[in-house]
Amino acid sequence: MDVSKTTSNHVSYIFSKEVILKSLLEKGIITDDAFSRYDQILYDRYHIDASLGVPRPIIKEISEIPAPATRSQDSPYLSLTSLAKEKDSSSSGYLIQCWLRETRTIEFLRTWELQNNPHFNDTGYHDLMEDLRISPTTFTAKKWVEATGAVGIQSKAGKTGGTYAHPEIFYHFKAWLFPEYQYALIQNYMQSSTSREGALS
Repeated sequence: MDVSKTTSNHVSYIFSKEVILKSLLEKGIITDDAFSRYDQILYDRYHIDASLGVPRPIIKEISEIPAPATRSQDSPYLSLTSLAKEKDSSSSGYLIQCWLRETRTIEFLRTWELQNNPHFNDTGYHDLMEDLRISPTTFTAKKWVEATGAVGIQSKAGKTGGTYAHPEIFYHFKAWLFPEYQYALIQNYMQSSTSREGALS
């Protein structure tokens, strides 16, 4: 693996662990055991090894990762609706729609699906983008899912209904919603890059 790819993987691993996993742990969304297991999964996914000065995480054997109370038993998805209410409790749905209809957001969602969903309908994506270009209309999570077979976002009805998303998409929305959070991410990335460059020099 070349140096640039190794650096990119190392930064992605540090970001995923230090920002995303630790935030989920602090909020009680995942347990300590789940944190360790996810840390190990990330370590392997980004091809980190001890030569980078990062030892492989060691976890104790557990038969099952307990599902956090704040999410359903079969889904790690987090509520975009609840997050939007933190910004503006009276227009959470409107905030989600504003985020969804931005071209960069749609491109990000497509990138995520191509990486994580083997059944993603890319033709449906292009057809949808063409429809939006010709006749701008309200763009919802439901419309996105129906057009492309996307799995990163879900719309749920009922008492606990709303718009839910995979954590990676959830934090993209959070960065769009809260400038101070986006700034913190940039600072974290820059610090990780500086540390990595220092280790290679």
